[in-house]
Amino acid sequence: MSHVNTAWLDLFRLGSQARNPRLRLSTEREKKAMAAGDGCRPNITDDRWSLRGTTALVTGGSRGIGRAIVEELARFGVAIHTCCRNEEELNKCLQRWQATNFPVTGSVCDVSSPVERENLMDEVRSIFDGKLNILINNVAIGYINPAIKVTLEEYKHVMSTNLDSAFHLSQLAHPLLKASARGSIVFISSVAGFLGINKASVYGATKGAMNQLTRSLACEWAKDNIRTNCVAPGVIRTPLVRPLGATVYTCARNEAELKKCLQQWEAKGFKVAGSTCDVSSPVEREKLMENVKSAFHGKLDILVSNAGTGIMKPALGVTPEEYKFITTTNFESAFHLCQLAHPLLKASGRGTIVFNSSVAGLVGIDMFCLYAATKGALNQLTRNLACEWAKDNIRTNCVAPGYIKTPLIQNALEDEAFVAGETHRIPMGRLGEVQDVAPVVAFLCLPASSFVNGQVVVVDGGRVVNGNI
Repeated sequence: MSHVNTAWLDLFRLGSQARNPRLRLSTEREKKAMAAGDGCRPNITDDRWSLRGTTALVTGGSRGIGRAIVEELARFGVAIHTCCRNEEELNKCLQRWQATNFPVTGSVCDVSSPVERENLMDEVRSIFDGKLNILINNVAIGYINPAIKVTLEEYKHVMSTNLDSAFHLSQLAHPLLKASARGSIVFISSVAGFLGINKASVYGATKGAMNQLTRSLACEWAKDNIRTNCVAPGVIRTPLVRPLGATVYTCARNEAELKKCLQQWEAKGFKVAGSTCDVSSPVEREKLMENVKSAFHGKLDILVSNAGTGIMKPALGVTPEEYKFITTTNFESAFHLCQLAHPLLKASGRGTIVFNSSVAGLVGIDMFCLYAATKGALNQLTRNLACEWAKDNIRTNCVAPGYIKTPLIQNALEDEAFVAGETHRIPMGRLGEVQDVAPVVAFLCLPASSFVNGQVVVVDGGRVVNGNI
């Protein structure tokens, strides 16, 4: 049974047709790569935190995480269709959402049934005129049962509900996601897909399979402008969300450059202050933190450790001076600033640390051994501080970008062979922009990520997981 509110649907269609997002033009080198069929254009708009005019299918949206996702997407302006097995439960949710003007429709569907999955997708195709921006595969069940006691019927039920449905729905949704020109699939997995948990063998196996399916589809469907990612929750209560709008203190070595930025931010109404600081100096790091302590009255909510440098050089050619400079700037400064910031973060009651690492800390890259070593150290420091400082209500996470167009790799960007080679390795077919990284850092600072701790989040267009090289 389907439930459709045609009034909001007509408004959605009009709004969607009126959208005309401004595209960021790619470089000439990337254009050449795309002309050769190796890439897709980046689609970076000014409204990076808006989803208005987009559509989503969320399975299992009547309770728990699924309902929280429906309501969160609705607040961002998404037109949503959801499903569940229980018609009475669905109707209750739809009435609640209608009362809050959320643009949500729904239908009864048991996703363990291939026929019902096909009927569901036919309905989604009809409601959203053949286009779908977002597919959230959320439905899951599990049995707490020793492996040797799992019956064949229980095995089939868990597999068909958790994995078969997610894979089949992704197949069915593919043409709709592709037609939207900016499709996104999110699987709701579990930490049970990474860790061994007693009496959850089949459930854990489905989540492990889902984690790997994420990586495979990310590589295979990137050419169709479809991103694929996965969220692996632990034990969840409720999600939290607050708007952005932080008061920021920053630093840089170049005073003229810093002043120019501060003037630009002031003109935009941003609340940003700053001071000059060479973070490779312990004395200047201490002075910086004294300035921060004074500016924020002894409390700090967020520390983003971003400063980094690197030298492209064979390991045998690295001098002691270069070694000291890189390790001091990239790792020692990050560790020391965390120590200095700890009492301020603790005093805030909800501290967050985000390190800016690199995929160089995850894979081997020629000529970057020392830079990579410092990033590997940051990745591990993330995990250790996440465990050690959680008792102080301080979360620690890390972003590991791939090749991002910054001054650090400017020389490499001028090498057409390098750009072509990297473009080929990245499933999304382009190098990254700074705008690809900043929103991920912002998310890790938000209350919405309040249960994310000790994670290294890779932002590389799928390069690290790509096995097709």
